[in-house]
Amino acid sequence: MKASRRVLVAIANGSEEIEAMSIIGTLVRAEAQVKVGKVYEEGEEQGNLKVLLSRGVKLVADFGITDETQDDDYDAIVLPGGIGGAQNFHDSDIFVSLIRSHFEKGKLLGAICASPAFVLEPHGFLEGRDATCYPALSEKLSNRSKAEQRVVISDNLITGNGPGSAIDFSLALVEHLYDKEKAQEVAISMVTTYD
Repeated sequence: MKASRRVLVAIANGSEEIEAMSIIGTLVRAEAQVKVGKVYEEGEEQGNLKVLLSRGVKLVADFGITDETQDDDYDAIVLPGGIGGAQNFHDSDIFVSLIRSHFEKGKLLGAICASPAFVLEPHGFLEGRDATCYPALSEKLSNRSKAEQRVVISDNLITGNGPGSAIDFSLALVEHLYDKEKAQEVAISMVTTYD
């Protein structure tokens, strides 16, 4: 069994609740060291860790993502969806620089729902890779060959298509970070299956 993994789950105003909480909860069950980092909106005062998610749920991040946040601290960085949250991820030069540095080192990057279409595609992360995203946004993907799938794994990139696939997406993250046995163990504890 691999040692505990460190994971950054990014959130921003407008992130999707089901996805964010499924990712966080599943990875915590896998015994990953999860930190929730807030991506600030343009012009927003740094230091405010409260986030208003897409359906009005409020969440408090562990820390704010600033230009001092280092990608070396994490084995994975994960982006939930939600159009508002994904747009905030896209617009943050600090955050895009962080995930680019992380991804270029071959580390795991996960994105679900709107984030593949709003963040990864326009910033060039999907070049030469298969991916999926929220079905209504799939026309934004340059490579739509696997856009109909719920979860797509392409080397160190895992994408998911929306809230309904959030658990499967999260378990795929667990498998990549640890192994299939760990993902199945976590699935059983959540009264679901993972193949």
